[in-house]
Amino acid sequence: MSSATNRLTRRAFCAAGAGLATFGFNRLAAAADGPSADKMVTQIARFKLNKAKESEALEVLRELCASVEANEPDVLIYLCNRSAKKPDELVFFEVYRDAATLKAHMKTPHFKKLAKSIGTLFFLPIEVTVLDRVGGFARASGKNS
Repeated sequence: MSSATNRLTRRAFCAAGAGLATFGFNRLAAAADGPSADKMVTQIARFKLNKAKESEALEVLRELCASVEANEPDVLIYLCNRSAKKPDELVFFEVYRDAATLKAHMKTPHFKKLAKSIGTLFFLPIEVTVLDRVGGFARASGKNS
């Protein structure tokens, strides 16, 4: 990689990180102050795994998911998946009780640990898509109990 390309990559990384911090996730959390603060928030987040540090990255993700499950009861669904066709692509499917829950999630130590690992264990860009529910449901288990 040339020096100019390397500088551009670092510059793009820093700019993207600053943009993420000031506009990306925070833009979503700001919805808690709006009139629809009680509306459920559903989103998909996509980013890349550093395959050279795969085992460490996967451990961070497992710890993150376990911490969310144990400590954030208003996070209704928090699923981390890998793309079957592109195993370095991570896809989170997240459902929060409301925007305030999402805002609180982003202030947790486990979320901050994930954010600190961007650039070493995970790569930008992070693509967050907020979804509007059309219909459907979620089951606790696929088995009849």
